[in-house]
Amino acid sequence: MKRLLMSVVAAIILISGLPAFSVTDENPLDSPLNSVSYTGRFSDVFSNPAALGLMETDPGLFALSLSLADSLSGKLFGSDPMPLLQNQKWNLQASFIARYVALTAYYGNEFNRIEGEGSRYDIHSSLRIEVDMAYAFPHFSIGARVSGGNRMIREDKVIDSLDDIFTNAWFSPYERESGSEFFNVGVGAIAYWGPVTGGIYVGEVLTLRDGNIYFGWDALSESTTLSLSVGAGRYTKSGDLRFFRPRCSISMTGLVEDATRSIEAEGEITFQFLPEASVSLAVSYVEQHHTMLAFRPENGFVSIFVRGEGAGFSGIIGFTFKATDFSSFAPSLIFSYVS
Repeated sequence: MKRLLMSVVAAIILISGLPAFSVTDENPLDSPLNSVSYTGRFSDVFSNPAALGLMETDPGLFALSLSLADSLSGKLFGSDPMPLLQNQKWNLQASFIARYVALTAYYGNEFNRIEGEGSRYDIHSSLRIEVDMAYAFPHFSIGARVSGGNRMIREDKVIDSLDDIFTNAWFSPYERESGSEFFNVGVGAIAYWGPVTGGIYVGEVLTLRDGNIYFGWDALSESTTLSLSVGAGRYTKSGDLRFFRPRCSISMTGLVEDATRSIEAEGEITFQFLPEASVSLAVSYVEQHHTMLAFRPENGFVSIFVRGEGAGFSGIIGFTFKATDFSSFAPSLIFSYVS
Protein backbone atom coordinates (compact mmCIF):
# COMPACT_ATOMS: atom_id res chain seq x y z
CA MET A 1 0.00 0.00 0.00
CA LYS A 2 2.87 2.38 0.80
CA ARG A 3 4.37 1.77 -2.66
CA LEU A 4 0.98 2.43 -4.25
CA LEU A 5 0.49 5.74 -2.41
CA MET A 6 4.02 6.87 -3.28
CA SER A 7 3.42 6.06 -6.95
CA VAL A 8 0.14 7.97 -7.03
CA VAL A 9 1.71 11.02 -5.38
CA ALA A 10 4.66 10.89 -7.78
CA ALA A 11 2.33 10.67 -10.76
CA ILE A 12 0.28 13.65 -9.61
CA ILE A 13 3.42 15.73 -9.08
CA LEU A 14 4.78 14.73 -12.48
CA ILE A 15 1.53 15.46 -14.29
CA SER A 16 0.96 18.82 -12.60
CA GLY A 17 4.50 19.96 -13.40
CA LEU A 18 4.44 19.34 -17.16
CA PRO A 19 2.28 20.53 -20.05
CA ALA A 20 1.35 16.91 -20.74
CA PHE A 21 -1.66 16.07 -22.85
CA SER A 22 -3.21 13.31 -24.92
CA VAL A 23 -4.53 12.85 -28.40
CA THR A 24 -7.45 14.83 -29.68
CA ASP A 25 -10.98 13.40 -29.73
CA GLU A 26 -10.80 13.62 -33.52
CA ASN A 27 -8.44 10.66 -33.45
CA PRO A 28 -10.62 7.51 -33.16
CA LEU A 29 -7.71 5.30 -32.11
CA ASP A 30 -6.30 6.75 -28.92
CA SER A 31 -2.71 5.58 -29.21
CA PRO A 32 -0.38 3.89 -31.71
CA LEU A 33 0.57 1.60 -28.83
CA ASN A 34 -2.90 0.00 -28.95
CA SER A 35 -4.49 -2.34 -31.48
CA VAL A 36 -7.24 -4.96 -31.32
CA SER A 37 -4.69 -7.51 -32.58
CA TYR A 38 -2.00 -6.69 -29.99
CA THR A 39 -1.43 -9.00 -27.02
CA GLY A 40 1.02 -9.36 -24.16
CA ARG A 41 0.29 -6.32 -21.98
CA PHE A 42 -2.68 -5.61 -19.72
CA SER A 43 -3.23 -2.31 -21.54
CA ASP A 44 -4.07 -4.32 -24.69
CA VAL A 45 -7.26 -5.48 -22.95
CA PHE A 46 -8.79 -2.01 -23.31
CA SER A 47 -8.63 -2.38 -27.10
CA ASN A 48 -9.88 -5.97 -27.17
CA PRO A 49 -11.09 -7.99 -24.16
CA ALA A 50 -9.81 -11.18 -25.82
CA ALA A 51 -6.26 -9.99 -25.01
CA LEU A 52 -6.98 -10.72 -21.34
CA GLY A 53 -6.31 -14.41 -21.98
CA LEU A 54 -3.00 -13.82 -23.79
CA MET A 55 -0.84 -11.75 -21.43
CA GLU A 56 2.88 -12.56 -21.42
CA THR A 57 3.49 -11.40 -17.84
CA ASP A 58 1.51 -11.51 -14.60
CA PRO A 59 -0.63 -8.33 -14.59
CA GLY A 60 -0.99 -8.38 -10.80
CA LEU A 61 -4.27 -7.91 -8.97
CA PHE A 62 -4.71 -4.14 -9.25
CA ALA A 63 -3.85 -1.52 -11.87
CA LEU A 64 -4.15 2.26 -11.62
CA SER A 65 -3.69 4.77 -14.45
CA LEU A 66 -3.59 8.57 -14.42
CA SER A 67 -3.61 10.74 -17.53
CA LEU A 68 -4.00 14.36 -18.55
CA ALA A 69 -5.13 15.27 -22.06
CA ASP A 70 -5.73 18.28 -24.29
CA SER A 71 -5.88 19.33 -27.94
CA LEU A 72 -4.00 22.58 -28.38
CA SER A 73 -3.99 25.32 -30.98
CA GLY A 74 -0.71 27.15 -31.45
CA LYS A 75 -2.62 30.31 -32.40
CA LEU A 76 -3.58 30.86 -28.75
CA PHE A 77 -0.05 30.80 -27.33
CA GLY A 78 1.16 34.25 -26.37
CA SER A 79 -2.32 35.82 -26.42
CA ASP A 80 -4.42 33.59 -24.17
CA PRO A 81 -4.31 33.64 -20.34
CA MET A 82 -4.73 29.82 -20.22
CA PRO A 83 -3.12 28.49 -23.44
CA LEU A 84 -2.69 25.01 -21.94
CA LEU A 85 -6.38 24.71 -21.06
CA GLN A 86 -8.24 24.44 -24.35
CA ASN A 87 -9.99 21.06 -24.40
CA GLN A 88 -8.37 19.40 -21.45
CA LYS A 89 -9.18 15.99 -19.95
CA TRP A 90 -8.19 14.37 -16.68
CA ASN A 91 -8.73 10.64 -16.38
CA LEU A 92 -8.34 8.15 -13.57
CA GLN A 93 -8.96 4.45 -14.06
CA ALA A 94 -8.61 1.54 -11.64
CA SER A 95 -8.75 -2.15 -12.58
CA PHE A 96 -9.17 -5.24 -10.43
CA ILE A 97 -7.79 -8.27 -12.26
CA ALA A 98 -8.35 -12.02 -12.04
CA ARG A 99 -7.08 -14.64 -14.48
CA TYR A 100 -9.83 -14.27 -17.05
CA VAL A 101 -11.90 -11.38 -15.63
CA ALA A 102 -11.14 -7.69 -15.08
CA LEU A 103 -13.32 -4.97 -13.52
CA THR A 104 -12.39 -1.38 -14.42
CA ALA A 105 -13.82 1.91 -13.18
CA TYR A 106 -13.16 5.14 -15.11
CA TYR A 107 -13.63 8.67 -13.81
CA GLY A 108 -12.82 11.71 -15.91
CA ASN A 109 -13.20 15.47 -16.19
CA GLU A 110 -13.23 17.33 -19.50
CA PHE A 111 -12.93 21.09 -20.04
CA ASN A 112 -14.40 22.15 -23.39
CA ARG A 113 -13.66 25.75 -24.28
CA ILE A 114 -16.67 27.62 -25.65
CA GLU A 115 -15.62 28.88 -29.07
CA GLY A 116 -15.18 32.65 -29.19
CA GLU A 117 -15.67 33.06 -25.44
CA GLY A 118 -12.07 33.20 -24.18
CA SER A 119 -11.91 31.69 -20.69
CA ARG A 120 -15.44 30.23 -20.60
CA TYR A 121 -15.83 26.45 -20.53
CA ASP A 122 -18.37 23.67 -20.36
CA ILE A 123 -17.06 21.10 -17.89
CA HIS A 124 -18.09 17.46 -18.15
CA SER A 125 -17.65 14.75 -15.54
CA SER A 126 -17.94 11.14 -16.71
CA LEU A 127 -18.13 7.78 -14.97
CA ARG A 128 -17.88 4.36 -16.63
CA ILE A 129 -17.83 0.82 -15.27
CA GLU A 130 -16.48 -1.97 -17.45
CA VAL A 131 -16.26 -5.74 -17.02
CA ASP A 132 -13.97 -7.71 -19.37
CA MET A 133 -13.99 -11.50 -19.66
CA ALA A 134 -11.87 -13.82 -21.79
CA TYR A 135 -10.91 -17.43 -22.29
CA ALA A 136 -7.89 -18.65 -24.22
CA PHE A 137 -7.36 -21.77 -26.30
CA PRO A 138 -4.22 -22.78 -28.23
CA HIS A 139 -3.68 -20.08 -30.87
CA PHE A 140 -7.05 -18.44 -30.11
CA SER A 141 -8.79 -16.29 -27.49
CA ILE A 142 -12.33 -14.95 -27.20
CA GLY A 143 -13.55 -12.14 -24.98
CA ALA A 144 -16.60 -10.11 -24.02
CA ARG A 145 -17.13 -6.67 -22.51
CA VAL A 146 -20.04 -5.11 -20.66
CA SER A 147 -19.79 -1.37 -19.99
CA GLY A 148 -22.06 1.43 -18.89
CA GLY A 149 -21.99 4.93 -17.46
CA ASN A 150 -23.13 8.53 -17.76
CA ARG A 151 -21.95 12.15 -17.80
CA MET A 152 -22.58 15.23 -15.68
CA ILE A 153 -22.03 18.85 -16.74
CA ARG A 154 -21.24 22.34 -15.42
CA GLU A 155 -22.12 24.83 -18.15
CA ASP A 156 -20.49 28.13 -19.09
CA LYS A 157 -17.96 28.55 -16.26
CA VAL A 158 -15.17 31.15 -16.20
CA ILE A 159 -11.69 29.67 -15.64
CA ASP A 160 -8.70 31.99 -15.69
CA SER A 161 -6.39 30.53 -13.03
CA LEU A 162 -5.00 27.19 -11.86
CA ASP A 163 -7.18 27.35 -8.74
CA ASP A 164 -10.29 27.54 -10.92
CA ILE A 165 -9.31 24.31 -12.67
CA PHE A 166 -9.19 22.28 -9.45
CA THR A 167 -12.28 23.96 -8.00
CA ASN A 168 -14.39 23.26 -11.06
CA ALA A 169 -13.04 19.74 -11.57
CA TRP A 170 -13.25 18.32 -8.08
CA PHE A 171 -15.07 20.61 -5.64
CA SER A 172 -18.13 21.93 -7.47
CA PRO A 173 -21.54 20.33 -8.06
CA TYR A 174 -22.50 19.00 -11.49
CA GLU A 175 -25.87 18.66 -13.14
CA ARG A 176 -27.11 15.56 -14.91
CA GLU A 177 -26.44 15.70 -18.67
CA SER A 178 -29.62 14.61 -20.41
CA GLY A 179 -29.25 11.61 -22.71
CA SER A 180 -25.68 10.88 -21.63
CA GLU A 181 -26.38 7.42 -20.21
CA PHE A 182 -24.89 4.57 -22.21
CA PHE A 183 -24.69 0.79 -22.09
CA ASN A 184 -22.75 -1.47 -24.46
CA VAL A 185 -22.04 -5.17 -24.83
CA GLY A 186 -19.05 -5.99 -27.03
CA VAL A 187 -17.28 -9.16 -28.14
CA GLY A 188 -13.79 -9.78 -29.48
CA ALA A 189 -11.52 -12.54 -30.71
CA ILE A 190 -7.80 -12.91 -31.39
CA ALA A 191 -6.10 -15.67 -33.38
CA TYR A 192 -2.34 -16.05 -33.72
CA TRP A 193 0.12 -18.30 -35.46
CA GLY A 194 3.81 -17.60 -35.05
CA PRO A 195 4.48 -13.89 -35.55
CA VAL A 196 1.10 -13.16 -37.22
CA THR A 197 -1.95 -12.12 -35.16
CA GLY A 198 -5.44 -11.22 -36.30
CA GLY A 199 -8.03 -9.50 -34.14
CA ILE A 200 -11.65 -8.41 -34.32
CA TYR A 201 -13.66 -6.38 -31.82
CA VAL A 202 -17.35 -5.45 -32.13
CA GLY A 203 -18.07 -2.76 -29.56
CA GLU A 204 -21.86 -2.52 -29.85
CA VAL A 205 -23.43 -5.95 -30.20
CA LEU A 206 -26.02 -4.51 -27.84
CA THR A 207 -26.25 -0.79 -27.10
CA LEU A 208 -28.57 1.78 -25.56
CA ARG A 209 -30.57 4.07 -27.87
CA ASP A 210 -33.43 6.33 -26.78
CA GLY A 211 -33.48 4.58 -23.43
CA ASN A 212 -33.94 1.11 -24.96
CA ILE A 213 -31.60 -1.82 -25.59
CA TYR A 214 -30.81 -1.84 -29.32
CA PHE A 215 -29.46 -4.51 -31.67
CA GLY A 216 -28.92 -3.57 -35.31
CA TRP A 217 -26.64 -3.89 -38.31
CA ASP A 218 -25.72 -0.20 -38.28
CA ALA A 219 -24.41 -0.40 -34.70
CA LEU A 220 -22.57 -3.64 -35.44
CA SER A 221 -20.87 -2.37 -38.60
CA GLU A 222 -19.90 1.03 -37.21
CA SER A 223 -18.37 -0.44 -34.05
CA THR A 224 -16.43 -3.29 -35.69
CA THR A 225 -12.64 -3.08 -35.83
CA LEU A 226 -10.55 -5.53 -37.85
CA SER A 227 -6.79 -5.71 -37.36
CA LEU A 228 -3.78 -7.69 -38.53
CA SER A 229 -0.37 -7.44 -36.89
CA VAL A 230 3.06 -9.00 -37.28
CA GLY A 231 5.60 -8.97 -34.51
CA ALA A 232 8.11 -10.80 -32.35
CA GLY A 233 7.18 -12.09 -28.90
CA ARG A 234 8.91 -11.26 -25.65
CA TYR A 235 10.73 -14.61 -25.63
CA THR A 236 12.33 -16.78 -28.30
CA LYS A 237 11.30 -20.42 -28.83
CA SER A 238 14.23 -21.47 -26.63
CA GLY A 239 12.95 -19.28 -23.78
CA ASP A 240 15.55 -16.52 -24.08
CA LEU A 241 14.55 -12.89 -23.69
CA ARG A 242 14.40 -11.11 -27.04
CA PHE A 243 16.13 -7.71 -26.81
CA PHE A 244 14.93 -6.19 -30.10
CA ARG A 245 11.20 -6.62 -30.79
CA PRO A 246 9.61 -4.93 -33.82
CA ARG A 247 5.91 -5.18 -34.64
CA CYS A 248 3.43 -3.48 -36.93
CA SER A 249 -0.33 -3.37 -37.28
CA ILE A 250 -3.01 -2.40 -39.82
CA SER A 251 -6.55 -1.74 -38.55
CA MET A 252 -9.90 -0.64 -39.92
CA THR A 253 -12.94 0.51 -37.93
CA GLY A 254 -16.35 0.76 -39.64
CA LEU A 255 -17.29 -1.72 -42.36
CA VAL A 256 -19.80 0.06 -44.59
CA GLU A 257 -20.07 3.85 -44.52
CA ASP A 258 -17.13 6.09 -45.44
CA ALA A 259 -18.35 8.66 -42.91
CA THR A 260 -17.77 6.26 -40.01
CA ARG A 261 -14.76 4.36 -41.35
CA SER A 262 -11.22 4.95 -40.08
CA ILE A 263 -7.94 3.17 -40.76
CA GLU A 264 -4.65 2.96 -38.87
CA ALA A 265 -1.16 1.87 -39.87
CA GLU A 266 1.27 1.56 -36.98
CA GLY A 267 4.83 0.46 -36.32
CA GLU A 268 6.56 -0.11 -33.00
CA ILE A 269 10.06 -1.04 -31.84
CA THR A 270 10.65 -2.33 -28.31
CA PHE A 271 14.00 -2.73 -26.57
CA GLN A 272 13.52 -5.37 -23.86
CA PHE A 273 16.29 -4.91 -21.28
CA LEU A 274 14.80 -7.21 -18.61
CA PRO A 275 11.61 -9.32 -18.47
CA GLU A 276 9.78 -6.34 -16.90
CA ALA A 277 11.91 -3.44 -18.17
CA SER A 278 11.64 -2.05 -21.70
CA VAL A 279 11.47 1.08 -23.84
CA SER A 280 9.19 1.31 -26.90
CA LEU A 281 8.91 3.79 -29.75
CA ALA A 282 5.71 3.78 -31.84
CA VAL A 283 4.57 5.80 -34.86
CA SER A 284 1.12 5.64 -36.43
CA TYR A 285 -1.03 7.19 -39.13
CA VAL A 286 -4.80 7.33 -38.57
CA GLU A 287 -7.28 8.53 -41.19
CA GLN A 288 -10.94 9.33 -40.59
CA HIS A 289 -13.77 9.17 -43.14
CA HIS A 290 -11.68 6.79 -45.20
CA THR A 291 -12.79 5.74 -48.67
CA MET A 292 -11.47 2.32 -49.66
CA LEU A 293 -8.10 2.65 -51.44
CA ALA A 294 -8.46 6.44 -51.64
CA PHE A 295 -6.24 8.09 -49.05
CA ARG A 296 -6.97 11.61 -47.85
CA PRO A 297 -4.13 13.04 -45.75
CA GLU A 298 -6.29 16.04 -44.83
CA ASN A 299 -8.32 13.61 -42.70
CA GLY A 300 -5.23 12.02 -41.18
CA PHE A 301 -3.34 12.22 -37.90
CA VAL A 302 0.25 11.26 -37.12
CA SER A 303 1.19 10.07 -33.63
CA ILE A 304 4.59 9.47 -32.05
CA PHE A 305 4.70 7.75 -28.66
CA VAL A 306 7.48 6.61 -26.32
CA ARG A 307 6.74 4.15 -23.52
CA GLY A 308 8.95 3.05 -20.64
CA GLU A 309 8.10 0.03 -18.49
CA GLY A 310 9.55 -1.21 -15.22
CA ALA A 311 8.57 -3.58 -12.45
CA GLY A 312 5.03 -2.51 -11.59
CA PHE A 313 4.79 0.74 -13.54
CA SER A 314 4.79 2.27 -17.01
CA GLY A 315 4.92 5.78 -18.42
CA ILE A 316 3.94 7.07 -21.86
CA ILE A 317 4.87 10.35 -23.52
CA GLY A 318 3.37 11.13 -26.90
CA PHE A 319 2.62 13.72 -29.53
CA THR A 320 -0.18 13.80 -32.12
CA PHE A 321 -0.73 16.28 -34.94
CA LYS A 322 -2.73 16.56 -38.14
CA ALA A 323 -0.99 15.11 -41.17
CA THR A 324 -1.32 18.28 -43.27
CA ASP A 325 -1.71 21.04 -40.67
CA PHE A 326 0.67 21.65 -37.77
CA SER A 327 -1.34 24.52 -36.25
CA SER A 328 -3.01 22.18 -33.73
CA PHE A 329 -1.35 19.37 -31.81
CA ALA A 330 -1.74 17.14 -28.77
CA PRO A 331 1.16 16.11 -26.53
CA SER A 332 0.46 13.42 -23.89
CA LEU A 333 1.59 11.85 -20.63
CA ILE A 334 0.13 8.75 -18.95
CA PHE A 335 1.32 6.97 -15.82
CA SER A 336 0.21 3.46 -14.81
CA TYR A 337 0.89 1.36 -11.72
CA VAL A 338 0.30 -2.38 -11.30
CA SER A 339 0.56 -4.18 -7.96
